[in-house]
Amino acid sequence: MVTNQQLPGLRIVGLSGGIGAGKSTVAKYLSDSLPKPVLVLSADDEVGELLNSAEVSVQVAEVLGNHLLGPDGLLDRSAVAAHIFSDEKARKTLEGLLHPAVRSSIFNKLSALEQSGGAVWALLDVPLMHENGLDRACDFEIFVEVSAAERCRRACQRHGWEENEWKSREKAQLPLEKKQQAADAMVHNEGALSSLPEQLAPIVEQILSLAPRPLRDRWPA
Repeated sequence: MVTNQQLPGLRIVGLSGGIGAGKSTVAKYLSDSLPKPVLVLSADDEVGELLNSAEVSVQVAEVLGNHLLGPDGLLDRSAVAAHIFSDEKARKTLEGLLHPAVRSSIFNKLSALEQSGGAVWALLDVPLMHENGLDRACDFEIFVEVSAAERCRRACQRHGWEENEWKSREKAQLPLEKKQQAADAMVHNEGALSSLPEQLAPIVEQILSLAPRPLRDRWPA
C-alpha cells in the first residue's frame, strides 16, 4: 500500500512564533524526525547573506545612507537594525529591497528540492511568513509558544539587545494571537528541551500524512 509519506513530491511545514521562541530549535528536532531529505530554510540566514553582499550593501546605502556602512564597505548590521527599528519608513524601504531576493532564493531552493524526484520535506522559519503570504505555500503550520518574558530574555542574551529593541522588532510583526489562530498545531518551548520530542511525536505523524503539492500551484504571486 502506497501512503502519502511515500508519494514523491514536496511538503512544506511553516514555523511561527515570537522573537526568541526557539523556532530554529523546533526545526532541528523536526528535521531529525522526518524522512530525509529535509530542507530547513531560515529567512534570517537568507537576509544575513544578502547584508554581507557588497552589491546589496551599496544598494541599501544609496537609499538609506552611507552611515550604515562599516569600514569594510559592507553594511553594519547593528547600525542597520538600530536605524530601521526606530524608523518604520526606513524599515519598509529595506524590506522592499531585500524581500524579493529572499523570496526568490527560498523558491529556488524549494524548487531544486522538489525536482530531486523523491518524497521531500521543507521547514520554513520565516518571521514575516504571514505578512509575505508564504503561509499559503505551507501544508502545515506549527506555532511555538513561549512567554514574552522568556522570549525577551533569550533574544536579548543571544543578540546583545536591550528590551526596547526586542519590543520594537516584535511590534513590526503580525500579532502573535493571529499567528496562533492560523496554526495547525502548537508546541510549548519554555521548559526543558527534553519535553520537545514527546510534544512533537504526534505532530510528526500528522506531517507524515500530508499529501504532496506542486510548488508552483501553491506559491503566492
